[in-house]
Amino acid sequence: MGLGCFALGLSAKAQLILKLLGAGNCARDVAEAVPCSKSTVNYWKNKFVGAGALRLVVKDVFNEYALTPYGSKILTTSESGVPEEVCCLEDYAVKFGVLDWGRADRLDWRKLGRPRNWEKLGVKIGAVRVVRTSKSVIVHPGKLRGFDVDELLMLSGRIVERVKGVLECHFDLALEEPGVPVHEPITRFYSDEAQELVKLGTTIVEDVGSIDNSPPERVPHEEYVGRDLAKARLMMPLRLGRLERQIQDVQREVAGLTVCVSGLVETLNRLLVPKEAERLGQVDSSQQQSGEDRGYIC
Repeated sequence: MGLGCFALGLSAKAQLILKLLGAGNCARDVAEAVPCSKSTVNYWKNKFVGAGALRLVVKDVFNEYALTPYGSKILTTSESGVPEEVCCLEDYAVKFGVLDWGRADRLDWRKLGRPRNWEKLGVKIGAVRVVRTSKSVIVHPGKLRGFDVDELLMLSGRIVERVKGVLECHFDLALEEPGVPVHEPITRFYSDEAQELVKLGTTIVEDVGSIDNSPPERVPHEEYVGRDLAKARLMMPLRLGRLERQIQDVQREVAGLTVCVSGLVETLNRLLVPKEAERLGQVDSSQQQSGEDRGYIC
């Protein structure tokens, strides 16, 4: 199931499971409420967590989950029947120079490279990792899915700031301001068009992006480098819709003009053809009379 069609591809049962899990109900209670087997609930739970629609908020005997903005959009889209473009902001890493390492000698940098460790530290959005170099630390907020490029960039920035705050407050690191992005933002779109185009082969345009099915997901997608290109791609369906409506308006106007022109031609035919026939008849009579006169003279 393509992510771009996730909302429309969900059955009523799957939508109910997402809604109940997102409200904080445990899997056992959800299975009783639907009703369905607990294994079915776990199947959809794993699928929703993997897609970024649910996030774990309480890890206990019974885990509790909450809807992410993406999960809320899925439910809203499913109810309205109007699909929205799903985009994925690739890991938008930011590098901070280190002014003072503080208590960095007490840090387990291997744990800082594990997303689950950051969930324990209170950063529960994104697959956060922190990598140390000789003079800096690099914060990786992980992939983020949603429906708006600007919102994803802001969310990524907030995650990075949250991680920076943990490093400074809990471990006394002093980090330079501002951080420097490791690369330009890269955004993926999981569209039906990409699924068709990738059958023709991978297309790569330097400094723009590509259409491919690269690992680890190996799902056909469009990939754009930079915010402006991603924003333009996000607006493309809306602009195409407007263009289609404008073309339809022009077609209606042309059809109306065609009817008017046909009526005008028909009217002109009724008015002018008899007069032209009459004129031609008069000319013929005149020529005939002229010939008779010439014959008489001779």
